Amino acid sequence: MKQKNCATLLFLLFLLTGCSAAESTDTVQEEAASVSVAQEEASGSNATLEDVTKEAIATEEADSDSTAAEEAPEDAAVESASAEVTLEDAKTAALAHAGIEASAATFTEARLHRDGTAYEIEFTTATGKYEYEISAESGELLEYEWEVQGKNVSTGSAVDSLASAKALALTHAGVEDSTASFVQEKLDDGIYELEFTTANGKYEYEISRETGVILEYEWEVQGSSATAASSTESGTVGADQAVDAAITVDQAKSIALEDAGIASGDTKYLHTYVEWRHDAPYAWCVRFGVRDTEYVYLIDLDDGSILAQYVESH
Repeated sequence: MKQKNCATLLFLLFLLTGCSAAESTDTVQEEAASVSVAQEEASGSNATLEDVTKEAIATEEADSDSTAAEEAPEDAAVESASAEVTLEDAKTAALAHAGIEASAATFTEARLHRDGTAYEIEFTTATGKYEYEISAESGELLEYEWEVQGKNVSTGSAVDSLASAKALALTHAGVEDSTASFVQEKLDDGIYELEFTTANGKYEYEISRETGVILEYEWEVQGSSATAASSTESGTVGADQAVDAAITVDQAKSIALEDAGIASGDTKYLHTYVEWRHDAPYAWCVRFGVRDTEYVYLIDLDDGSILAQYVESH
């Protein structure tokens, strides 16, 4: 009886051990399968990350190419702008319209606008600031603005009447009497105080009655839609342009230098050109500098008389 019981126990133990082994085998297989799946998932994740990275780089490059393509037409338009007027032409036109010699100007901006249609020109002198917009196709003066201030300009003679003071101020400003409207004209404590306007500007002057010195002056001028070749009030043109004048360039220089008592060899610069007013030649303008002083003479084109003279120290 005992042997039969023992045999039964052994058989049950065997069954239990076999089941346990089978469960262990199944567990190992399941774990292996899990690891395999995990590896496959990890591998898939890596592949996905790599693909995403490549896709992001490709997208960025495409966006960059697209942006460059969008910007290119505008740049190309500027570079290929068929401007008949060069930048130097525009600078020369601005200086001529303002009546300023190149040697007296310092350009602070001179460039073709991004749309390629106009030049933007800015320059300063010892007494003022000038801004211009000039058509790149036609050279037309689109807009301009001046802010000019100065003082202690010698005119060489006393001013004995209000009418003489007004004439002196108009001549110095390059403004015709017919285009000016005086809003103030008075003598106060030996000083003429004058203020007048034109269609494009406002001018103020203080002039000594005793000495004729222009003690102070100030201009604020704005304009548009005028041709760069001439001003609505005054302008200049190179001395080499043909004009009907009895007095030559060299004669005009000699007259001015002789009156100032200065030899041409003593000047830092010496420029002569025709000043135009109302689209017509008005006078030879002779400008020269000695040390820190500038001399300006207006010489009659026909008889060589001195129409006006100014001496200004900087």
